[in-house]
Amino acid sequence: MKKNHLRKINGDKIRWQYFTWPLLILLYSAIATPCAVFVGSLSLGKFDASECLSALRVSVEVCLILATPFIILYVLNQQFFGKIICVINENGIHHKDGLIKWEDITKIEYEVELYGTVIEKEHRFCHAVIYTEKQNIILLHAPMYFIFKVKKNKASLDAKISKSSKWTIGFFLALPIIASLVILLFK
Repeated sequence: MKKNHLRKINGDKIRWQYFTWPLLILLYSAIATPCAVFVGSLSLGKFDASECLSALRVSVEVCLILATPFIILYVLNQQFFGKIICVINENGIHHKDGLIKWEDITKIEYEVELYGTVIEKEHRFCHAVIYTEKQNIILLHAPMYFIFKVKKNKASLDAKISKSSKWTIGFFLALPIIASLVILLFK
């Protein structure tokens, strides 16, 4: 196994998160299930608010129970295992190809890319793009909390989720509601 020189550097180690997708799927299920119950009860003409609230409670409880092992693994992954993407410290961001000093960074954007989507770029994974005067450095598989760690170490730096990624996240959060409304319109 190839040694990762980033292990020896002191600072906040940012690791590739292996358990994000199962947690997101379970969270999404906790939202989508009550929407489906709501639409089903409306389409059958048997709407009962207590039934919808009960479905919400049950779906959240079931998803929390199913998510518990993934949450534990996620926290352990964040702290102890997983490939180190970069290390953030007072000098800047250390990555596999060297150090990017804080003063060289103009901005950082986090990109949410969905697996299997057809895009013109070769990066089909979530990643962070570090913009400098000379070049743009892409940190593949960087988790979203990378942005929060950067802001913690360098609050004045322009570090955020990209505009297109905000639209993607918003669309998928609104999808159960939109699908419910479409089903009601075409019932």
